[in-house]
Amino acid sequence: MHIERSSEIKIEPKPFVAARSEKRALRKVEATIVAVEEITPIEQERMYAIFSKYYINHNRNTFLDDLYEKDHVIMLRDKENKTIQGFSTLLKVSIKSGRSHVTGIFSGDTVLEKEYWGNKALGVAFLRYLWIEKIKNPFRPVFWFLISKGYKTYLLMANNFQTHFPRFEMATPPRYQKIMDSFYSKKFPQYYRPEKGLIEFESHSCSLKEKVAEISLDLLKNQRVQFFTKMNPHWDRGFELACLSEMTILMPLKYFFKKILIQKRKK
Repeated sequence: MHIERSSEIKIEPKPFVAARSEKRALRKVEATIVAVEEITPIEQERMYAIFSKYYINHNRNTFLDDLYEKDHVIMLRDKENKTIQGFSTLLKVSIKSGRSHVTGIFSGDTVLEKEYWGNKALGVAFLRYLWIEKIKNPFRPVFWFLISKGYKTYLLMANNFQTHFPRFEMATPPRYQKIMDSFYSKKFPQYYRPEKGLIEFESHSCSLKEKVAEISLDLLKNQRVQFFTKMNPHWDRGFELACLSEMTILMPLKYFFKKILIQKRKK
């Protein structure tokens, strides 16, 4: 398998679909996509301060190493005072697996201040980022490679992408499994366990702090949350569930109709 880092792109996100999330946002954020090299030292410090608030077993150097590896960052700022309140890092790759050539977007560190949980700006901006990449490559598969140590990121994928794996409804088809194994075995050669579908980092790996994104008994009523905990029972240790989803050109249209149906049901 061969993976190449793709050239830089710059876009300004305009929402076309919102990710389903908890309805308890107290304040609003807006999303912009910036190149990693454009982030100032002051912004880096603010990003690391937020990251440190929710994660353990890390240091500034490892955080910056991960950041510099990426191409872009979805920056989340308070709508009123424009202060950074969260972010998500993105890496674009070109993958050759067998005879197949695909474009992949790998998302890295992602965090949002608790006061803003429930905002849809991050999901909307990220989905549009993928959709624009698909428009640029209409005849080439475009995938989102997601590693999830929390149920919220898994739900962001499962609730929005018709084609996503792993999932409780069916086993992962060989074609998609091969693409996942090719990417993750290259990205995490020491830690990827294809037989489990997990990236099992060492015991001192970066993980969520206690009581951050806890899974309650009420949440376990959701079949997708149940599946996530079954597949990644040690998520609280920092183990990551290796995931894959596919972006299609028609995805915005499907969500437009889905939104209309939801609004009709509320009337």
